[in-house]
Amino acid sequence: MRKILIILVFATLAMTTFGQKATNSTLSFKNKNSIQFELFGHGLFYSFNYERILVNGQKFKTTGQAGIAYYPPKTGIRDIWIPVLINELYSFDSHHMEFGLGYVFINEATRTEDYEEISREWNGFLTGRIGYRYQKPDGRFIFRVGFTPLYEYEVKEFHPSGGLTIGYSF
Repeated sequence: MRKILIILVFATLAMTTFGQKATNSTLSFKNKNSIQFELFGHGLFYSFNYERILVNGQKFKTTGQAGIAYYPPKTGIRDIWIPVLINELYSFDSHHMEFGLGYVFINEATRTEDYEEISREWNGFLTGRIGYRYQKPDGRFIFRVGFTPLYEYEVKEFHPSGGLTIGYSF
């Protein structure tokens, strides 16, 4: 009897000492909108994005995202980048795996040597996202890191890329 009592005491102490806090890993996001600043990624060097949660399930969430990046003519980079994506999140409480597909609309101007605009045309890239996202279900801070490749299908060129995002949900 004494051995059983000692085992029960040690088992109870072990559970309270080494037990982890129980978390509800099936929570939906409280805030459905967010603004984000992304370094590199879909906007080449940077982009400002708006994201809306379209389906807010317990384990799976679907988001729609649109952003913009502008580069002045003297940089020699295509002027306007508008990434539009649909992302799917698989949630583990505050940690999420993220997968997405989309298109980056690019507006490019043909210019003279004096940077006078001659004409404009729209092009684009197919894009995707595979990454990690940290966001508490009831929190406002968002941190994302991911692989964000671009595929220029007209010339059949693949451009591997990655992005780092910080955001605020409301």
